[in-house]
Amino acid sequence: MTLPEIEVCDIPAGDYPIGDASLPPSRPEHTVSLKAFVLGRTTVTNAQYAAFLAADGYNNQVFWTEMGWRWRRGKGHEQPAMWRDSRFNAPDQPVVGVAWYEALAFTVWLASATGLPWRLPTEAEWEAAARGPDDRAPLPRLYNTAERGLGRPWPVTKPSNISWCGASDLCGNVWEWCSTRWGRNWQTLEYEYPYKEGDGREFLDGSQARVMRGGSWFDPLTEVNPANRGRYLPGSRGSNIGFRLARSAL
Repeated sequence: MTLPEIEVCDIPAGDYPIGDASLPPSRPEHTVSLKAFVLGRTTVTNAQYAAFLAADGYNNQVFWTEMGWRWRRGKGHEQPAMWRDSRFNAPDQPVVGVAWYEALAFTVWLASATGLPWRLPTEAEWEAAARGPDDRAPLPRLYNTAERGLGRPWPVTKPSNISWCGASDLCGNVWEWCSTRWGRNWQTLEYEYPYKEGDGREFLDGSQARVMRGGSWFDPLTEVNPANRGRYLPGSRGSNIGFRLARSAL
């Protein structure tokens, strides 16, 4: 089995602005101090995710959280929801139709297989990668949003919007799961800003709704503000939801 190669961007330690006073869940605007980390240059693709299927990852409980395994067994899923849909399953398209539980299981599998501490990014890391220390998000005219009318995610190989750190399509194309909790359900925000890493919001257990970031091909441009805190239940899947990898700097 060939392991997927993950191209990464280096994000240095430092202080980064996050939040947006115009968005109630994203208030207040504030600064977070982050340790150095790396982020995938692109979202995980169908070709990369196929290695997890080839490794029989859906049938190995060790890669799943307790609630994730219960969800997997109860639903009977053995592949992403859009895996056989020709609009979404090109090798170089972002893998979509993956629940948070599936995205997390992929990171645990890849960490085990490579010996590198792969994981999902926290929402603070994601926003720092999108905006940078000087708040320089890519131009909205470069985003794949509903206004473009494409009707699907474009391939990660398409030259598109590149953030200050070199990551592509953080804004638009597909929503991206983060590790961070939102609350016990998607209607109730329990983990408000300011962002506090040590308050339980980064615990990976349980069935709490999780934050997703970036907007997508299905959503209007107004959703693609890089400070916008989207969310969904961890067992929910959508043709406009994928994920990107992160890990601490070595």
